[in-house]
Amino acid sequence: MRHPRRKPNRGFTLLELLIAVAIFAVAAGLAYGGLRQVLAGREVLLPRLAAQTAQWRALGLLGADVEQLAPRPVRDALGTPRPALESGGASVSLLELTRRDAGRSLLAGQPALIRVSYRLEDGQLSREIWPVLDRVQSTVPTRQVLLDEVQSLSLEFLDGRQGSQWTSFWPPQTGEDALTRLPRGLVLTLTLRDGRSLRRVLRPAAAP
Repeated sequence: MRHPRRKPNRGFTLLELLIAVAIFAVAAGLAYGGLRQVLAGREVLLPRLAAQTAQWRALGLLGADVEQLAPRPVRDALGTPRPALESGGASVSLLELTRRDAGRSLLAGQPALIRVSYRLEDGQLSREIWPVLDRVQSTVPTRQVLLDEVQSLSLEFLDGRQGSQWTSFWPPQTGEDALTRLPRGLVLTLTLRDGRSLRRVLRPAAAP
């Protein structure tokens, strides 16, 4: 019994190999071009995303500080009484305030209090936390830079006791309650050096 003859294995011709290599080269070139565009877009978007994250984080911290205002005045390093909330006037900080801090240990069943201040120097917005409320000359705050490339941070306070008037400094006047007085609301406008502005309206939890 004779077995049928097997056909010899036929390999690729040179022309077929050249065509396959050309197709692969074109596909690889297209893939590399797309990958290069993705990487270039990533290099542009990542700094923008990081900057936006820092901006909203800074506003979030400032908003949380204002919303947790506490009517507790302090004494500075010279023993001078300072208002629970202070902005403008003789203050060297943009904003200085006493706030509740429920995350810290409780004292006599009440949330702990901390003193926070905000400064704007050379385009940098920084947040300072004082280790004690009533400080002495050796007291040094912990400083954290929140944002760069800041042009200005403006604050407007709503004084509910004067016919709902707005003022750019706080406290608005002297009086028996000047040290403990809090505004009904606050509007902050953060302007960056590229011209963009971010605005937030805040209301302290302890507002009258």
